[in-house]
Amino acid sequence: MKKVFTFLLTVCLLVSAPAAAQFNWGIKAGMNFDNKPSKLEDAKGKNGWFVGPMAKLTLPIVGLGVEANLLYSQKKSEIGGEGITRKSIDLPVYLRYEFSLPVVNKFLEPFIAVGPQWSWNLGDKDLDWDLGSIKSEYKIKNSNMSLNLGLGAIIVDHIQLHVNYNLALGKTSEFTAIDTALGQTLDVIKSKTNTWQVSVAYIF
Repeated sequence: MKKVFTFLLTVCLLVSAPAAAQFNWGIKAGMNFDNKPSKLEDAKGKNGWFVGPMAKLTLPIVGLGVEANLLYSQKKSEIGGEGITRKSIDLPVYLRYEFSLPVVNKFLEPFIAVGPQWSWNLGDKDLDWDLGSIKSEYKIKNSNMSLNLGLGAIIVDHIQLHVNYNLALGKTSEFTAIDTALGQTLDVIKSKTNTWQVSVAYIF
């Protein structure tokens, strides 16, 4: 957590820099490619999507900037043959560094980005299904925090392409198997799901 607080403090200090900073906003959309939920053997990651507004602040410090997004997101997985859809509002905040490359910068600006993400669940939180006398329960956390690591490029000042890896910092869900005939809990598995993301944004 110390690293997260240090990052946020750095962002606040940078945002308080002189007003010469350049502000842009845009619309972002992309795909979620979920990894298999950890520790769950009979599980698969599926493809989802996200969309929402973004804002980008380029600071007077050469190449340094901040980006924030407010996204509606759907992430999908399959557990024991049952499809699971996690709907959420995501708030990722990135500290960005844009590389200055002579000649190339006229039409292409590569960047790297890193930062925390907060997510709040909007969909079903408690799911259950039966297979004979075995009842399966799957509970999704109301909220969670993760870390984003990504790279991308801005093309001709308006089109942004971004590849990102979203790393869960804690459990995102809990799976419980119950033998209803015996009235016993057979297993409790706390899992987390990491996600690859590919997005495109139009910056105004």
